Amino acid sequence: MPEDPIPEDIRKEYEKTMQRAITKKIGTMTIIVMEDTYDKALTAFNLGVAGVEMGMNVSIFFTSRGINIIKKSYKPRRARWGEAPIAWKESSIKRRGGIVLAELMYQARDMGAHFYACYTSMLSMGIKESILLENIKVIRMAEFLGLTLESEIQLVIS
Repeated sequence: MPEDPIPEDIRKEYEKTMQRAITKKIGTMTIIVMEDTYDKALTAFNLGVAGVEMGMNVSIFFTSRGINIIKKSYKPRRARWGEAPIAWKESSIKRRGGIVLAELMYQARDMGAHFYACYTSMLSMGIKESILLENIKVIRMAEFLGLTLESEIQLVIS
């Protein structure tokens, strides 16, 4: 049975919220992405876009399997068997007027979120910088820890 779209009054209220002007810089947020499943990637980029919209300086750090998300050849995977296929999830998101993962990734980048790849994870997984998307900065753990020390919010998606 197809699900109902978001009611118009709720959508309008949401759009008003998204259009409000936030004049004050709220702070900094660091998001650590350790998994490459579709839902976790979607969550990370949703949080990143929301943070930038609020005026935050957002850094997204990809480590362990999370690095796969920022590869040019990334194909999202399901978290477990029995979960809805990615194509179904994306069609449901689009039908409700939402933004799918690929669009969120570019939106986050275009809005000013900073993407970082873990050098150590790249070495252990045999990943070369040339297979990553554009504008990804490869950093070592010490640099990343410096980012988190300066960050007011740290979120781990694993």
